[in-house]
Amino acid sequence: MASSLRSQALQRLAALAAPRSETSFDKSDLDRLCRATPSRPGSVSAVNGHNALAPRSEAGRVPMSIREYEILLALCRTAPSLQIAQSAQKLSRHLIPYLMDVHVQAFAPSPFFRKIEPSPTESLSFHVTAALLSLGTHHPDVRQAISDSISAFVSTCAHAAESVSHAADDDDPGAVEDAIKTATIAIAILGFLDAACAQADFWKSGSRIGLVMRIRDLLSQPFLVAVESAFSTIRNAHSHDSHIKEWKRWARHYDHVGRPLGAMLLQRSFMRLLVAATSLLVAEEDALRNSHILDIIMSGSGLRRPLTARSAEADFRSVELYATVAIDQMNYLESSADFDSLSPAKQRLAFSVKACALISYLNACTLNDDAADGEVLMSWLEDALGDPAGMADDELGAVVLKSMALLCRVSPSYAVNVSRLLPRFIVQSGAQSRMVAVASKSLAFVLQKLSKDAVITTLYTLGNVLGPTNDRPQTSGTTGTDVQGPSLFYGARHSTGSSISLQISGEEVSSVVQGNVVQAICDIAAASKDEKITGLAQSMLAQKIVKLSSPLDARIITGAAALGLSGGQSEFRYLLKRYAAIVHDALVDNKDGILQAVLNARNYISANIQRDSPLFDIYLEDLLDGIIQQGDAHAKQNQHAKDSEVELAAREIAQLLPPLAAFMSANPLAFEEASDDDTRSMLRDAWFNIVVHGFTPATDRGKQNLKHLRIMAIHSPPLVSENRGEEDESDIDLNPILRRAESSDRESMQKKLLAELVPARSSEIKGLSYRKTIFLQAACLVESLRADAGDCTKALSYFLEPSMRRGEVSRTMDAIMNAVMDRYLYKTVNVAHPAFSAQYAAAQLAKIFCSCCHRIERVQQAAFGCADRLVESIPSALCQRSSLFTLLELMSLMWTSCLEAETDRYEPRTRFSSARGDVVVELSDDYHLRQRTLENLYKNAKRWLARAINIAPADVKGLLQTYLSEFDEECGFGHMSLGRSFAVEIGSTIPSSDQRLSSLDMLGDCPINTASDFVAQYTARQEYRYSEALPDRSREWSNSVRIGRRPSFLAPSSDNESAETIAALAQTEKRILSRMATSHADVRDVLRRAAALLCRTTQDECSIVHYLVSIPFAMFTKQSIKLGISLWLGVMNENPRLEPRVLAEIVHRWETSVQKRQGLFSPSITSPDPFFLRQEFAPSDNAAIAKRKQFVHNLLAPHSRLLQFLSSHYNATRLGSPDTHRIFLRLLDVTLEAIKNSTVHPMAREIRFQVVLFGLKLLNTSTTMDAIAQYRLKDQILSAGLGWFNSPPRWSFGSNILQLKTEIRLIEDVMAGLKETASIGVNSVGQVKSLAPKEKLLVLLLESEHSRLHVWVRPVDAPRHHQSAFHHGGRDEVNIQPLVRTAWAESPSLAVHLASRFPYPRVQREIRWLLLNFPTKAVAEPEAIPILIDGALPDDVSFQLKYLLFWAPVNPITSVTLFLPAYRNHPYLIQYAMRALESHSVDVTFFYVPQIVQTLRYDALGYVERYILETAQFSQLFAHQIIWNMKANAYKDDDSQIPDAIKSTLDKVMGHMIDSFSDADRDFYEREFAFFDEVTSISGKLKPLIKRTKPEKKQKIEEELRKIQVDVGVYLPSNPDGVVIGIDRKSGKPLQSHAKAPFMATFRIKKNKAGLEEAEEMLEEGAKDTDKASVQANTIEVWQSAIFKVGDDCRQDVLALQMIAAFRGIFHSVGLDVYVFPYRVTATAPGCGVIDVLPNSISRDMLGREAVNGLYDYFVSKYGNEDSLRFQQARNNFVKSMAAYSVISFLLQFKDRHNGNIMIDDAGHILHIDFGFCFDIAPGGIKFERAPFKLTSEMVAVMGGSAEHQSFKWFEELCVKAFLASRQHTEKLSQIVLLMMDSGLPCFKPESVKHFKERFVPEKSEREAAEFMKGLIKRSYSSYSTGIYDQFQLLTNGIPY
Repeated sequence: MASSLRSQALQRLAALAAPRSETSFDKSDLDRLCRATPSRPGSVSAVNGHNALAPRSEAGRVPMSIREYEILLALCRTAPSLQIAQSAQKLSRHLIPYLMDVHVQAFAPSPFFRKIEPSPTESLSFHVTAALLSLGTHHPDVRQAISDSISAFVSTCAHAAESVSHAADDDDPGAVEDAIKTATIAIAILGFLDAACAQADFWKSGSRIGLVMRIRDLLSQPFLVAVESAFSTIRNAHSHDSHIKEWKRWARHYDHVGRPLGAMLLQRSFMRLLVAATSLLVAEEDALRNSHILDIIMSGSGLRRPLTARSAEADFRSVELYATVAIDQMNYLESSADFDSLSPAKQRLAFSVKACALISYLNACTLNDDAADGEVLMSWLEDALGDPAGMADDELGAVVLKSMALLCRVSPSYAVNVSRLLPRFIVQSGAQSRMVAVASKSLAFVLQKLSKDAVITTLYTLGNVLGPTNDRPQTSGTTGTDVQGPSLFYGARHSTGSSISLQISGEEVSSVVQGNVVQAICDIAAASKDEKITGLAQSMLAQKIVKLSSPLDARIITGAAALGLSGGQSEFRYLLKRYAAIVHDALVDNKDGILQAVLNARNYISANIQRDSPLFDIYLEDLLDGIIQQGDAHAKQNQHAKDSEVELAAREIAQLLPPLAAFMSANPLAFEEASDDDTRSMLRDAWFNIVVHGFTPATDRGKQNLKHLRIMAIHSPPLVSENRGEEDESDIDLNPILRRAESSDRESMQKKLLAELVPARSSEIKGLSYRKTIFLQAACLVESLRADAGDCTKALSYFLEPSMRRGEVSRTMDAIMNAVMDRYLYKTVNVAHPAFSAQYAAAQLAKIFCSCCHRIERVQQAAFGCADRLVESIPSALCQRSSLFTLLELMSLMWTSCLEAETDRYEPRTRFSSARGDVVVELSDDYHLRQRTLENLYKNAKRWLARAINIAPADVKGLLQTYLSEFDEECGFGHMSLGRSFAVEIGSTIPSSDQRLSSLDMLGDCPINTASDFVAQYTARQEYRYSEALPDRSREWSNSVRIGRRPSFLAPSSDNESAETIAALAQTEKRILSRMATSHADVRDVLRRAAALLCRTTQDECSIVHYLVSIPFAMFTKQSIKLGISLWLGVMNENPRLEPRVLAEIVHRWETSVQKRQGLFSPSITSPDPFFLRQEFAPSDNAAIAKRKQFVHNLLAPHSRLLQFLSSHYNATRLGSPDTHRIFLRLLDVTLEAIKNSTVHPMAREIRFQVVLFGLKLLNTSTTMDAIAQYRLKDQILSAGLGWFNSPPRWSFGSNILQLKTEIRLIEDVMAGLKETASIGVNSVGQVKSLAPKEKLLVLLLESEHSRLHVWVRPVDAPRHHQSAFHHGGRDEVNIQPLVRTAWAESPSLAVHLASRFPYPRVQREIRWLLLNFPTKAVAEPEAIPILIDGALPDDVSFQLKYLLFWAPVNPITSVTLFLPAYRNHPYLIQYAMRALESHSVDVTFFYVPQIVQTLRYDALGYVERYILETAQFSQLFAHQIIWNMKANAYKDDDSQIPDAIKSTLDKVMGHMIDSFSDADRDFYEREFAFFDEVTSISGKLKPLIKRTKPEKKQKIEEELRKIQVDVGVYLPSNPDGVVIGIDRKSGKPLQSHAKAPFMATFRIKKNKAGLEEAEEMLEEGAKDTDKASVQANTIEVWQSAIFKVGDDCRQDVLALQMIAAFRGIFHSVGLDVYVFPYRVTATAPGCGVIDVLPNSISRDMLGREAVNGLYDYFVSKYGNEDSLRFQQARNNFVKSMAAYSVISFLLQFKDRHNGNIMIDDAGHILHIDFGFCFDIAPGGIKFERAPFKLTSEMVAVMGGSAEHQSFKWFEELCVKAFLASRQHTEKLSQIVLLMMDSGLPCFKPESVKHFKERFVPEKSEREAAEFMKGLIKRSYSSYSTGIYDQFQLLTNGIPY
């Protein structure tokens, strides 16, 4: 033991010392090890020349001690690890003398030498030689010296061998001593040869062949005889000398290990060297290290290229010499004594020598078949093949078989002969299985050289040995008899008279031979890698199974399994079917052997089938279906199945359980939760059938298969899938498997078994149906077994099943859940198993916590119960990171989800995740449910954590501190996180287990807790947590800082460190300003270091302060400013001396941001009037709204955070230094001036009034300002406040209710601040005017804003006290009218917009008087124009009109209105209208083409014509749309018979326009109109077929579509933004019409991807540089269906959809979350038009025809029940679209709203189509539809079913908001209608525009308008008129409802 330990220690020491490259050899551990061994004389002088044979010193005669020997071996073993050439040289010099003496080395007596394997001499020789060869290979410097030393060693051995050979002839009395000397030499040579063989690549080819020849000469016949004599002498010696006894013991040891000492052992080692030498000429060194040479040649990989004698190393002479050595050896073996007389060990050695000789000669043949004759090799191989003894040897047998195959590779002519020899060997030899496998693979290799027919013939020949299918041969084989059992691919095949004769002699070997044949067939087929051949073999074997009794059948069964995995799918299915039939028959006949064989075969397939194999699903389906199909599936309900049949089915199921368990265990991912529904369903049914047939833990059958069932349970998903929570009713009663074997007896038995498992619910179980009993039994079985394996959480998913949520099933499932928990808790508490440790229990608890937040309350209830039990039994499970962090993260996520009710009310997120706790929860959209869930979680979490903290207060608090340390800067709203707050709260509690602290009495109301200690520990942890050096991030700029240490916070900073920090900061700022990629983390690290330095510095460090402030401002993001504020406050508090400098730098940077117009002052923050923007005919783009909102938020956030910081800091320091006070005054001065002129956006309301409030606070608290300064500051504050009102009234942007509440409170605070400073500037003094009117104006405006925002926050149910919170008559006409001039003096824009805020006549008149008298002051305000000239040109307006030449342009629709006759074609007005129109992009004016065409009626001066012609020059799309619209308006009737009065004008303008086209434009025009005319002409060709059937009409349409050629660039008039690139020729569809022929067709359109509106595009930076690749990537191809109408006037639809698109723009402008889809309709000629078909939608009429009971039922069937997330999202979409269309329907008075005109799309949106009746007409004049809009009971049912439901309330709120948002644009909307009044559309009556305006109730306030809209909703809901109209439609048009 001591020597063994020492040996291991020495080897370890040497191994550790070897890799060190920094230590010289002289001082290393290796040098000390070398010096620990006695030095020997060097051998350099005795290496080269004639001195090599000179007598050496007698060092080897000195006995070597065991210590020296072990040190030497340690040094040898470390040689490959040496890296330094010097060390290699010294070690080689140390080892060479040992090599030279090894053949004479003596060893000191020691029992430890006996443990050296195989002997000390051989081990020493081997290791020293191996070490030297390794050193020479890796270190070229010592290679030559080592080579010379080895050569000298061989020479020395040869000299010694010669001497002993001669000595052997002498009759020497000291024969034993001579024998020992000879034996030592032989064993030394043996070790040397083994080492040389292993590293033969040390020598080059020439040296290698020289070594082989020298060894051959050394091992001469005399020497070998001497060796044999020497070992014989030693074995027979009778001396008592200890040395001789030791040698005799070694001889016996060698015999024992199968290596008898003698000449044959030496010859084997020599032949192995020959194999290595020849193999290196054939294959690469790396390949030879891993594989046998024969396998390499057979595989073809790893061979040297080229394999030819003309290559550099394998010349003819070398190959010939190697072949000669092999021939000599073979001759020697043949001439030697008969092998049978040898001992078995020596016989094996002889076979091994022969094998090596054959390999060497084969290598020679492979290299050069001229140098080595293949005939010779073939004769040797045939002789060997015929020698049963030799072929029984594994090594020789394998070599012979492989060599035969490889010889065919060298000379293919041998292939036919070998293909006959090998089958005979397989059949007649009775070889072992492994040898048959080699023979089979060799045969397969040979057959690859032959045709496929040869392979098939061989298979049939082998198959004949198995006999015909009806009678197996017992004694002898057949030769070419017919083979039964046709192949699936080749059919029945007969032998063609093959000369192969396979005979079996003897009945006793019959089974062995047949087994070998089966294996051969399998191996040949598998090796062929041909699916057809594999199928043939598989078919052959499958049909050979007949009697189910012989061992051969078992062999075939198992063999076919391996074959099946490489075959085709049909063969595999056939095999599995055969297995099923075999099992059935074997069970009937009780053939256990066959059953075991099939079981083994199935288990083999289960373990080896690959997941990506096409056979995988087939096998899985077979296993599951095999289980499911067992039993009386087709038995009638009242028919009792026989017990024997049930028993047989159960036994068949039992046969499938082990392979299924193995399969599931080997492929766990295939059965995860996300597996496909079919697999889950089959697996569930399999479990049901398992339970039906009595496999439960209480039955013997179940106990026998418990292990397999448990494995299956572990990998099975729950028997209820996640989407069961979306279904409306249970499928338990519908599942046929649950009815299997149903009878009263079995029902009683199953209920009894279930009652035994859950005895507490035995009474409920009695009332269960058989099906529910089986289901619950299966659930109990699966989950109990799963709990036994360590998972108790999956059982919670059963409560997703609808039937599990109520009644006795629910209560029984509760009991099962408790039983599962009991099993799990018992094992966790009582069984010491890794799967039940606290860590695993914590993971289970974390999953249960997630279920506590499930969207279904029943799951929550069960989960809370499980969590209670687990925490109660194992409180330590909550003392783990996984469970505790999950709980805290869930609290934060739930709080965030509830907060969304305030921040994004109408778009609730349903999926919340956190990476910290690896938490993902999906929540309902019901905010009340979320709040209840959060309350329950919070309440229970306090209780759970109280228990945990009582048992392990230190650990839990430590984990809480860890949780607080790992903080995501972006998490939580407003830097709040409920989980973190809760962690602090729990961490501060006193555990009840702390007897001392819990015994303290309270002192009054003062709370007692451990918060101070908790925070102290947390702070200490943070110090060491962040005490490491800054990481080297390998950034370019980090090179300027020497990072690698972190100075103490307490130590003063050095000048050197300061300089390094400044350099790093400067480089960082440079990178940011040059817009190079710089991560926030990198900046944070540098700034933290700078802040740390400032905290402890005693110097000014101005530069560092500058960079600490300027870098966050340079980035100017909310993250950078937040980081900056944190660091600035830290520096100010830690080093107060630097506070003024830091503050001054911050204010300076704020001023710089004002100058650069960043953030709040950015011109990008715009909220333009929607009528100034491009209007889209597209669905509402809520994603664009969200992106816009985020963009503005990101712009405003930096200044918002800075203002909070500055306001706070002012309050903290206001009584400090006057200089600090002046800094704040300067800040306000700059900011207030800038803010007056900055652009306005609703999201900037908060920060603008925060600035005003900050100014008021400073004004109120300042003690250093004089009266003049106070006056000036207050004046600035009032101007800044009034600046917000320089634009029209604005609602909020988006659905952030919390933001609105904040703004309301802020306005209240501003008004309170104004009241506190009311005394300042109240009196006039000389030239200084009183600020009182200005302040009063601001108060009135703030009151107005306050009231408006209240309406927006609470549009439906506002409390009474909010309706006039600040209203004391201040908004009435009397109070506001005197202040108009004050507003005008402040800003004419402010005065102009007073008219929209206070629509009183006196206010209007006052503003108009100011405009008439001072028009120049208002030229920048376009909204002044409608006040100046309202609807007509007044008589009192004259000189003012000249200023229109430079007045700011109004929106396009107002511009077009100025062409109306009411304005009397005044030149100034016309010129202004033209200039305004031309100022807008053609993309904007394109929308108003119908209105522009109508103004041609009044274009006496030709301005409209000029505009049209000029615009048409640079926009062909505009020109085409104008032409189509002109054609549509040229006639009054649909048949073009009655011309319109405007026709001549239209014809003239059209002619001028077409004449003005360039050649390219004209070509485009002609192509487009020809294409469209060709498409629309189809309708005319359909008219003769109007009475024909639909198929006939469809055929005609398709025929015409095929004739149309699609020219380049053509487009559909309704889709001008995309070009047509193809037509679906089979898409033609005739539409229903009594006298007309409309049809539908589908086109392939290529268009740009939908982006943001133009205003958004202006905001995006980086969108300027696009290349061709990005343009291509930005295009998409879509199919668009369109309806072509002829004989129907579409102009009314055009107008209605134009209005809807205008409403869409209005809703977008306020970020309102509603949905409309203004699809495109284009009128192209009188009574003609193109209508886009709404994609992915179906009419409510069609739903009725599909027998859907109601809209709610449709939603449930399509999206799942109300608990499903898909239903909730669809309902939310329905509400948003319903709200928008309801408001629009009322305002535009849509009639004819039957179910055929209402669509539902795939997302759940409701959409309206067909607007033939709107404004003031109804179909047939019938006024059935008296309701404001259609709101039926089925619509209400989808929206929750009652007025109290959240969804219906959202509908009401969105309706009100949509109505309020639209009211602001009443005038512009009415202008769109007004311009169409003379068009002759039937929907208009003289009072239509007036009625349209009245529907906006302009006389009402916002709150009154909201109440008005709410009343409309109530009237619509309670109206019966829409229902009566639906009945009318059913009777007249057959449209169901």
